[in-house]
Amino acid sequence: MISFGLVPHANIEAQIDIQIRRLISHIIHPLLRYSQMNSSTQNEQDMLRKIGCILSLFLPTIAFAMEQPQRPAQSGKPQGLSVGLGAVGSTGIYVGEKTEIIPVPVISYESDRFFIRGLSAGAALYGNRIFSVNAIANVNMMNLDVGDLNTQKLSNQGISKAQLEDRDRSVDLGVEANMRKPYGTLSVQALQDVGGASEGAELRFNYQYFWRIDPQLSLIPSVGVEWLSEKRANYYYGILDSEVARGVEAYRPDDVFTPNVSLAASYALNEKVNLFGVATHKFLPNKVQDSPLVDQNSQTNFFMAVNYKF
Repeated sequence: MISFGLVPHANIEAQIDIQIRRLISHIIHPLLRYSQMNSSTQNEQDMLRKIGCILSLFLPTIAFAMEQPQRPAQSGKPQGLSVGLGAVGSTGIYVGEKTEIIPVPVISYESDRFFIRGLSAGAALYGNRIFSVNAIANVNMMNLDVGDLNTQKLSNQGISKAQLEDRDRSVDLGVEANMRKPYGTLSVQALQDVGGASEGAELRFNYQYFWRIDPQLSLIPSVGVEWLSEKRANYYYGILDSEVARGVEAYRPDDVFTPNVSLAASYALNEKVNLFGVATHKFLPNKVQDSPLVDQNSQTNFFMAVNYKF
């Protein structure tokens, strides 16, 4: 078990070093071992080894944060349980694919140590009013249903649906670090697919600002970038080896960086009922646009929900 506590200032640097080593040992190293067992590319393994180094950029912040009054990571958020109904969707990026909207139940729970936020869940490992580290799990909704593709557009590229395979949604495990300042929140997530879809990794960097318009309405603009490992990018945007064996020309984008912008809004109808929505626009890099499976240069993902707080 990882534990953090207040220590005398003279010993703070030594204690930080010990706690960060424990954090890397308990969280980062298992992810890297998993990747090394499942990764077929040296570049992907090298990039995943850098996850610990990237998170270590927060060391100066931890040093400052540990001198602040200790409090649970989620204490600034509403506590308790809320349930509701929502819809998640995305504009199609694959050849002939249309916008997909899926109704989903919405369950949210916030406590000092655990949280559930729709398709994501996590546990607080450490936190105070400035810095927090969480273990997280989530479902990535990206997928490809070959039946949704346009037969004629595929035929123009010499591809038939019978040669292609579906791409499944992934179940990801990982760790996130958040730094909260008056001018916004900076977050880093390191994720690994453990559900057997791509078996690849993803890094997410994001900056967001919480803007309360009035007691009922809040806006949260954000900007970020996602890095997809070779296995993850090749699975969703490339041609699989099994498809090449059926006669499809090989294509591999390898690892890709995808910048994005988003806007979230929350409106309280009353003390119990809340409306929430978020839209994220991703700018697909040229390596993705060049895929024979893709015919768009961007994608918009959105989520809308109404929930009731108990």
